[in-house]
Amino acid sequence: MADAAAASRFAEAFSGQIVQRGDPGYDDARVVWNGMIDRYPALVVRPESPGDVAAAVRFAREGELPIAVRSGGHSIPGLSTCDDGIVIDLSRMTGATVDASERPAWVNGGALLGELDQAAQAVGLVCPVGVVSHTGVAGLTLGGGMGRLQRKHGLTIDNLLGVELVTADGRHVRASEDEEPELFWGLRGAGANFGIVTAFR
Repeated sequence: MADAAAASRFAEAFSGQIVQRGDPGYDDARVVWNGMIDRYPALVVRPESPGDVAAAVRFAREGELPIAVRSGGHSIPGLSTCDDGIVIDLSRMTGATVDASERPAWVNGGALLGELDQAAQAVGLVCPVGVVSHTGVAGLTLGGGMGRLQRKHGLTIDNLLGVELVTADGRHVRASEDEEPELFWGLRGAGANFGIVTAFR
């Protein structure tokens, strides 16, 4: 566990919300969609920027804390929470925009499928995603992304053009076929093992 000085430095550098055991709202903050999963993280942090995500990753590394990342919290085996570690809850990093002329969408790491669907439909487009609107775009995409349009347009991951992510050492990088292509290749086959995606294109 991180020492008091490290915790103080983290709190000063972090602009989002930090919820720890004993705080009001802790039980609500730790709950995930799958009611069979009942875990007790040391902290639930809600970043508001990639810089906050990087600060949380560095803090967890320094304190040797397990990290779980939550977008929609729909992970059936409970990967979006942990015991005695830090849950990085991206629910404050939502939103999706679609460029009607160029047609790509930019989706923040905490966005839900419903947000992406609404943004695409507003300009007469559709994105091949899953079928449950309150699923996180991040988990669905990095897990492959099965949905109603997959026979015609492929899986969600097949349509991924690029990401911005925070790596395990706390760097914020972009990955696509042109930038960090090996990292991008890995993300499209091994999911969330390479960092925390803060934005998808």
